[in-house]
Amino acid sequence: MEGFPLDDYTPHGYLDIPAHTRRLTPHGVVRSHDLGFRWHFPAYARAYGGRREVYRAGVRIAVDGASAVAGATAPYHSKDLVEFRSGALTVEFHLAGPDVLVARVRGRVGERLTVRADYTRQIGADLGWGESGLVGRRDGDVVLLQGFEDGEAFALWVSDPGGMVAVTTDAGAADRWTAAGLPLSVPGPVTALGEKGDRVDLSAVVEFAGAREHDLTVLLARGRTAAEAREQLAAARDGHRTVRAALVEEDRRFWATAPRLSGDWPAHWRRGLVYDLETLRMMVKPPVGIYRLPWDAMQIQAPRVVLGEAAIDALLLGYADPALAQRLLLGTFADAPEPQVPCSREDGSFNMVAADGSVCGTGPQWGYPWLVLGHLWDANPDRDWLERIYPHLGAYLDWWLAHRADADGWLGHACSWESGQDLSPRFGDQPLGGGHPTYHLRPVDLHAAVAHAARTMARFAWILGRDRDVPGWNALADRYTDNTAKLFTGTRYADVDAGTGTPTEVDDVMLLAPLALGLAGPAETDALRAAVRATDPADLVWPMFAWTAVDAARAAGEHGTAATVAADIVDRAYRFWDARTADDERTLPGIACEYWPLSGRCGGEGYGWGAFGVHLLLGVLVGARFVDGKLLVRPNLPPELRVPGRSYEVSLNHRGRPVPVTLRPRADGCDVEVAGRSVALAWAQEGSWELDG
Repeated sequence: MEGFPLDDYTPHGYLDIPAHTRRLTPHGVVRSHDLGFRWHFPAYARAYGGRREVYRAGVRIAVDGASAVAGATAPYHSKDLVEFRSGALTVEFHLAGPDVLVARVRGRVGERLTVRADYTRQIGADLGWGESGLVGRRDGDVVLLQGFEDGEAFALWVSDPGGMVAVTTDAGAADRWTAAGLPLSVPGPVTALGEKGDRVDLSAVVEFAGAREHDLTVLLARGRTAAEAREQLAAARDGHRTVRAALVEEDRRFWATAPRLSGDWPAHWRRGLVYDLETLRMMVKPPVGIYRLPWDAMQIQAPRVVLGEAAIDALLLGYADPALAQRLLLGTFADAPEPQVPCSREDGSFNMVAADGSVCGTGPQWGYPWLVLGHLWDANPDRDWLERIYPHLGAYLDWWLAHRADADGWLGHACSWESGQDLSPRFGDQPLGGGHPTYHLRPVDLHAAVAHAARTMARFAWILGRDRDVPGWNALADRYTDNTAKLFTGTRYADVDAGTGTPTEVDDVMLLAPLALGLAGPAETDALRAAVRATDPADLVWPMFAWTAVDAARAAGEHGTAATVAADIVDRAYRFWDARTADDERTLPGIACEYWPLSGRCGGEGYGWGAFGVHLLLGVLVGARFVDGKLLVRPNLPPELRVPGRSYEVSLNHRGRPVPVTLRPRADGCDVEVAGRSVALAWAQEGSWELDG
């Protein structure tokens, strides 16, 4: 079971730069491009990456004139190392630090092997002074591609010195050379001149003609100057093998206990879980700036801390490494510049300030942080962690009661951004955009979440022996449970306009939060049952909406609906992630993205909560959860997978060791085997297994 799970992955994706941040340490992102990778700086220019890039630069490999990935596969596809296979050729890419891209090329070609480095720059895109263009030249065994009179430099080195080298400012010529071979006479040093706003291109083409076996290393090093790029290159020539070994060992450690699928699961589900978990690994950033502990990036393009997204990322990461997930949430609260955990960046700046000047973070209903905290405690009951995070949790709730409650205790949001539902019609007209003040609304999900959070705090206080705190938390839970009940109209929960005292007409899946969080009584549950059954998975394209709908269905005993919704979303997302072709009209395969619309235009690439399939698959369809040293399993596969004779296997992580689970459908239910002990269950019936340690 140890090591990265080899498979037939898509030949698309990203390599991780853990040190990349938006403000203090911007390094850009590294995205696949044909049979290769390239930096996009400061990020990939779409969604959270912004509207334009300063530059992009990278390396790709062409075999007998073909540089596209059609027909290629990737047997190894982690955040740190991707291996392509195209015919008889194997090409492996990884980074040696944020500034060196390493490729190893092995195998036989029929006519020629081409190594191509490209550097594209948008003159003046960084709004600085002193850019005129690019210059490319060969200097000994290195090809230099650099900006002038300012701009980053790149140094290309190929371990086999026998290649013919040409440099051009014409991207079309570089394409022709790659496809048909270099001309007999190749240009020498070249210069690309541009005005502000112009795009200038520079390409170096290194050709190895003839049918032969190859085993060569390619390095592309980046620096602020040509000298610095050469220094980075020299260090990588000496150390890239050591770096690779460390990256592979890091993969091995993670995958030694991380969940993985085998048996009769759909192949794209098996690989989809891997894409999701590797995306989540990218969300964990090392300490920098105001963040003294590991922190959650939310997404890779322009990292920032947002409580709602951090909570969901911790929930998902907890299936693989609950201790790391706990540290991530601890840092989210402990390193926050204010008690309400405002949305912030590593330099201490805020990035969610309402139109009235209020500094905002997402509310206690967005990402269900206290639901996640309960999951993580059950999976890994670390008392020291709970002792450290408990005061910050209390301070957060105290802040909300002090700053977002009116004189009668009713809660509201400063703006729709704070709710997590940007510009939602729930909040009425918002002429100032998502920052428009919305204190007038009494949101159902906010009141339910505070009631649930207070009840969870009472439990935590009891665990920690803080007996004096328990009555206060229980009283708060009772108060907001009552307030939530007052928001029930007799047929549904509804937000209330504080100005008129009347329920609003807008319905929304988040109004099922009281049911999802266990606050709805039998009468409310029965009244909501028809709405739960009518849930259409096609309408659920965001993680919070999917989570709320599925948990509401489970709480109502509508397990068939829960299975259908969860399976539909898992299948949709994993088909996107595992696609073999990349299309500019859709987000890139090979990595989880922001959400899952039917169009495949899934928002920001490399977005942690887009990996919510981890929970839907493992927590809902397999139905697995660790509690008090036990594994609870409530199998609830969708009808199309309930085929007698099939075997669905999953390895789960319990306190650092793998626990094998197998689901074997029967005509009337499912046999569930855990660590060699099998129990016959009906679908959606819960079984319990005692675990050692």
